[in-house]
Amino acid sequence: MSYKRTVFFSVFLFSFFFIQESFAQLKFLIEDFEGCAEGYSDSDNRLNGFFAYGNVKASVVLQHSSPDYIGQRFLQLNKGTSAVFGGWGKAVGSYVELALQTDYLNFFFQSKANTIPVKIQIQEDDNGNGTFDKEFDDVWEFTDLIKSGTTDLPWTLESLALSAFTDNNPGGDGVFNVSYKQGKLLCLIFSFKDNSNHKEEIPVNCFIDFICFSKGKLPTGNPVVGLPDFSVNAHCSLGIWSKEGVTADFIDIANGFEKSFKNKSDKRLAVVHFFLPLAVDGSTSLNNFPEPSGINKIIKRGYLPMITLEDYFVNVRPRVKQPNLYSIVEGHFDSFFKQWAHEIKKVNGLVLLRLLHEFNGDWYPWCISKNNNDPELLAKAFRHIHTIFTEQQVNNVKYIWCPNSISFPQESWNFIMDAYPGDEYVDFVGLDIYNGAGQEMPVWRSFRKEGIENYFILTEKLPHKPLLVCEVASRERQKKEPAGSQSKAEWIEQMSIALQTDMSNVKLISWFNEKESFRINSSVESRDAYIKFILNNEYFKSGTGFIEALLK
Repeated sequence: MSYKRTVFFSVFLFSFFFIQESFAQLKFLIEDFEGCAEGYSDSDNRLNGFFAYGNVKASVVLQHSSPDYIGQRFLQLNKGTSAVFGGWGKAVGSYVELALQTDYLNFFFQSKANTIPVKIQIQEDDNGNGTFDKEFDDVWEFTDLIKSGTTDLPWTLESLALSAFTDNNPGGDGVFNVSYKQGKLLCLIFSFKDNSNHKEEIPVNCFIDFICFSKGKLPTGNPVVGLPDFSVNAHCSLGIWSKEGVTADFIDIANGFEKSFKNKSDKRLAVVHFFLPLAVDGSTSLNNFPEPSGINKIIKRGYLPMITLEDYFVNVRPRVKQPNLYSIVEGHFDSFFKQWAHEIKKVNGLVLLRLLHEFNGDWYPWCISKNNNDPELLAKAFRHIHTIFTEQQVNNVKYIWCPNSISFPQESWNFIMDAYPGDEYVDFVGLDIYNGAGQEMPVWRSFRKEGIENYFILTEKLPHKPLLVCEVASRERQKKEPAGSQSKAEWIEQMSIALQTDMSNVKLISWFNEKESFRINSSVESRDAYIKFILNNEYFKSGTGFIEALLK
């Protein structure tokens, strides 16, 4: 990423939000600073893509009161040197679906100055090389005055229509084209412009938070940082997966979870989730079929079973060749799927079946990235399995198509909708949202920041398909991470807020209650947060009644 060294105070920001006059929706959250530690500067947050230069000093501030809509952490910007230029930035380098005519750039702002001149620039990647080139890429620009808040209401919300931005760079194609098919968003630059021969200084104690894009203007509450209203008909049911599913004691998944909260809540789960790979005994024999008697126990106890059919072998030697999408489409596993369908027909009730999940990642043999970067092949494989079940006259299954919350890698061919099998093959759409999966100590992201991009795409493109979060979890903070960082308990609290506001179309959250750091009771604080903000919150419903209504 490159930038001009000017006398402007440049602030590089990234976030996404969506709205219409009658309907507004958060679209992409560039930064809410909840993954940052209190007092941390740009140099401490390189993993988050932050940086400062010139005369600008940046640090994260924590407000210790209960979180509002924008959270508990925000960015403070001060003038730090006598240099005549400076700025703060965050690299994005991601494909984002932005629409010039309907979308807005939003951010919350606070300063002691009454008004501040600002120039905002959006850099896009027209030539597709992943870096900004002045000769080949567009820069879209907007200039205006930002009004600060009052003593009683210090925060103001700026919502700027993308249609008000004009191309201010001779390079590029002159067309606003930030999308999976046309180019990445490289950088968003906020410059606090001096209109008086550059004698004005950067305002001391200038604060910025919740930088995002939305479709339409970002909805707000009263006061502006309060929680926006959500539909009175909105609700969310609960599910769980835990290690008991590995041993086929499926009913113990629900029993163990509910007993751990027995004295705190009588709320019941709706969904019991478990995984069935092709084989678990270390062999490549296709021998791991659903057990109708165990599944029937779940249904008899009043739960809805969700099965993830994993098309690979577990516990095998590293060099064992795993099935891929080609082998599924070419029919190499048809006999296995027919037997699987025969067994699931014996279940005395409805089953949710998830096929080829997290296909937009790079960790499963059925991922698009491991199958010639061909999303249509994923759709064909999904349809192929579905067709076998249909031919076997399976009528007690509802099918879930479930991408990961963020696509890895960020490539134009990895757009989730290109892998959609079609409405006649999908009953529910899903989403898996993790904070802390993968690396030893990955970047920390809030639930909303991690999940909102593909949530928006699914609800925008497939509003007629109920949305389930089939897997969700957060790790605990490690001891070597700084004090003042958001905790897992705070992450759960903000998940509850997000599900009631920006992500209120989610009808189920199924916690992935495994791996020591992911478990709900990984700490007393995390367990208490789940009790307070989920189990004791009437927004989250008990039992299967609300989700069963979606099955009819």
